[in-house]
Amino acid sequence: MIVVTAHRTGFYHIGVVRDWKALAASLAAVAICAWIESDAGNHSATGYPAPVSEVRQILTSEKLAELCEPDFGGIDSSISGVYEQNGFVPLWISGAGLSPKGQAILDALRLSAARGLNPEDYDVLLLDAWARRLQTSSPMDSRQIAVFDVALTVELTRYAADLHQGRIDPRQVRFAIRPKDRLEPASFLREYLASTRSLADLLEQAEPPFSGYKRTLAALVHYQQLAAQELPQLPARPRLPLRPGENYADLPVLAGRLELLGDLAPHLTGSAENGVYEGSVVEAVRRFQKRHGITETGTIDSATWKALTTPLSKRVEQLALTLERWRWMPSTVRPAIVVNIPEFELRAYNEKRELALRMRVIVGRAYRHKTPVLEDNLESIVVRPWWNVPLSIQRGEMVPQIRRNPEYLLKNRLQILDRNNQPVAWNSQEPLADRLASGDLHLRQEPGPENSLGLLKFDFPNNYSVYMHGTPAHQLFSRGRRDFSHGCIRVQDPESLAEWVLRGDPNWNRALIAAACEGDRTIRIALRQPVAVLVLYGTAVVEENGEAHFFDDIYGYDAELEKALTATRRLCRSHP
Repeated sequence: MIVVTAHRTGFYHIGVVRDWKALAASLAAVAICAWIESDAGNHSATGYPAPVSEVRQILTSEKLAELCEPDFGGIDSSISGVYEQNGFVPLWISGAGLSPKGQAILDALRLSAARGLNPEDYDVLLLDAWARRLQTSSPMDSRQIAVFDVALTVELTRYAADLHQGRIDPRQVRFAIRPKDRLEPASFLREYLASTRSLADLLEQAEPPFSGYKRTLAALVHYQQLAAQELPQLPARPRLPLRPGENYADLPVLAGRLELLGDLAPHLTGSAENGVYEGSVVEAVRRFQKRHGITETGTIDSATWKALTTPLSKRVEQLALTLERWRWMPSTVRPAIVVNIPEFELRAYNEKRELALRMRVIVGRAYRHKTPVLEDNLESIVVRPWWNVPLSIQRGEMVPQIRRNPEYLLKNRLQILDRNNQPVAWNSQEPLADRLASGDLHLRQEPGPENSLGLLKFDFPNNYSVYMHGTPAHQLFSRGRRDFSHGCIRVQDPESLAEWVLRGDPNWNRALIAAACEGDRTIRIALRQPVAVLVLYGTAVVEENGEAHFFDDIYGYDAELEKALTATRRLCRSHP
């Protein structure tokens, strides 16, 4: 006998029944499916419905009007397949109410602020209200159950995606970094439904694997706690600069603030009682200055006072923006040279992502010469490089010097080249300046210790024509703020960087690099294996010892990112 049986997903099965017992079982299956689809069958013994058709309808529409961001057809569209595999019954709500996995979703969303995210973006207040209603004597109807369940799924996948790849595409804020692979919502949901691991573990697995990211998370929680406290407020600004040995009436308040920020040991706070700015408090200010990118003089100047009085909510925001940028980073990068622009610092990491080298750098000026944020590969090192002067520098800076001083070219070892890059001899200064200003002729500087690129240049081809190099102006590395270049990155110790980059090449070592720098030839060393270069922008950095450092937003990129996040933020209306 041929029998057609129905499945609650809406599909039918045609089979051959060979005995009456099998026929009875098939008919029972049809009856059960019909009962599930009926209003009577959609209610459990506790009164909560199993709204199969409502769930299917919501998923088909890809819209939940109750949410702050109603449309979920983008990254969340594949969740429909997960529900289909489950017969379109709710994933998180049963006759007994909210399941443990559903409760874990709510708990995770409530704690999203500890990840630098905004719980309001995930409708936490609304979901909490619905969860409380499940526990009342007035049950939700089938539509409400369906909405609540799908909403939990949508918000979970949005939260997991935000943790994995960030909330916006980095290219929206002029970061030339390739977007990382996006989280696949259906796979994440299936793993959670089938796994015995906690949701917290699975969410952590979706996050960046970098130790710096984890340290930033810990610092964020610490600063959130500090921001929630009543920190000692400095009631009066001293006459600045306040130098060691001078009096300051509110010194005990300053000492208390430095103690809570971790710059002054608690047992040393009492040394400030006499109101004389000296000893341990001065050393604490030096530590504070170091953590905030200020020259460590111990003198409280206007920059130090500004940092001391910056609201801690601002530090929380800086840490949260740094976490967003961490989430943009491809997890496969290794080894790498990382330059952080606001910190004016370079770090090199080995294959195990361990810190191998760090040094100070000089970056592009905040006005008109910003160093670009980018991701590329270091391909070669040039020993004793020539410097081909960019036309903008030639016109704007060198031509006026040439007009004023006929010896400028000779003093700076500059050659004149024609359009075919052939040297040109020139005696008449005034016409030369005009032709240089027009771009008909151009300049290049001979190799040597006084060359503007120093003795080593690190090439990573990119659309911005920037690179790393040495410099004869070593005195600039002692400054706290180091944005002096035209966009390229000057490194404090180019020989150490070259030694690290070439560590796997048996033809080169520190002594051979130094000898080549002192020679008389220009040498290009092609790397056997390219090294990733990441030029990044973060105004908050957490060191390996857990110490949080903060820097000025010199290019205004924090403000731009915050503006972009606000524009895309799921701003909620008040829910009843």
